[in-house]
Amino acid sequence: MTPTATPLAGLRVVALEQAVAAPLCSRHLADLGADVIKVERVDGGDFSRDYDTYVDGMSSHFVWLNRNKRSLALDLKSEQGKGILLRLLERADVLLSNLAPGALDRLVADEEIAARNPALIRCAISGYGPAGPYQHRKAFDLLVQGEAGVTANTGDPGHPAKPGVSLADLGGGIYATASILAALHQRHATGRGAKLHIAMFDVLVEWMTPLLLAHTEGGVGIEPAGTRHATITPYGPFPTASGPPVNIAVQNERQWVALCAALGETAMAADPRLRRNDGRLRHRATVEASIARATGRLSAATHRRSRHRRRPVGDAQRSTGAGRTPPAGRGGPVDRGRVARRRAGARPRFALPLRTVSPTRRGDRADPARPGPRRAHPGDLGGPRLRRSRDRRPCRPGRRGGRSRSAVGGLTP
Repeated sequence: MTPTATPLAGLRVVALEQAVAAPLCSRHLADLGADVIKVERVDGGDFSRDYDTYVDGMSSHFVWLNRNKRSLALDLKSEQGKGILLRLLERADVLLSNLAPGALDRLVADEEIAARNPALIRCAISGYGPAGPYQHRKAFDLLVQGEAGVTANTGDPGHPAKPGVSLADLGGGIYATASILAALHQRHATGRGAKLHIAMFDVLVEWMTPLLLAHTEGGVGIEPAGTRHATITPYGPFPTASGPPVNIAVQNERQWVALCAALGETAMAADPRLRRNDGRLRHRATVEASIARATGRLSAATHRRSRHRRRPVGDAQRSTGAGRTPPAGRGGPVDRGRVARRRAGARPRFALPLRTVSPTRRGDRADPARPGPRRAHPGDLGGPRLRRSRDRRPCRPGRRGGRSRSAVGGLTP
């Protein structure tokens, strides 16, 4: 593999996708080199195109989730559209979908797809799974989070809150990516495809396991803790003498002793009741009040400098500031430190969280500056480039500058 090769080069993915979960999954596969063909509706395409117009008239979600893909508008209810889809699937490696439950089966049975291409991996993402009393419920992120207990355990007592990102969608997309990669690995041994299903509800319940175990095994109902940690302390934002709050995250007893020493709280470090986290939880109000008084005597800049002494301290960033921190911006330790910009503009583009995609030979050391996967501008879908209409809004399938439902040039199965 050359330094510029990508792990999934030569892999073809057909994605019947919309919104967030499946597009995130297929974007990961595309970033790793797969040829992703995004199949969209002829009457407007992926509805996430219209979430907002923040990025040169395009939706920020759509720009984020659909780089490195090719787009094809098909009327799958027509015989012509269905025929084109089946021809594509005959030569595809992965079929990914997050249509409404049963929608794909009404178009074409899974048995027919598998018979045409026995090596095809078929992965569906839904809200609550392919069977059961909830199977036909709407799979919107907020609804799934609420059913899984996430919102009730995210805010403050009596005030549920939704995380700032679409946790159910993101979790479903990540689990689908992992499942597809596992199925591809298995296919090397068996030569056969697989049928996969990811329920976003199942993902969130799995992530809620520590809280569920505390209830079922320990008889403890964990209350929501806001920006603090439900079962660890001190872990959360604390005030400073000047500037924004500082985040403190103590994970073990060595860090607790070091924090107390840095804040001049030697009495707390020596208190046997507070030596372990379970003891600190029993005296949580006292511990957090003492830490808050100590941090309030020092400026935010002083706390910030202590990060470089390996102390569990960090900034409480707003989303607008996160993109300027060293890991995400210029000067960071990985390839994403090179903030690429468009030829005609100054919009930053951040690289993959994956730091290396090249095999390591014996004696080699990882090179964080080694080029990663190919990158297209995130507003493009790669392959045949999306052009914009005269009003600078993103092109929609069937409109001038887009692709008509019969246009399949460059997508020969």
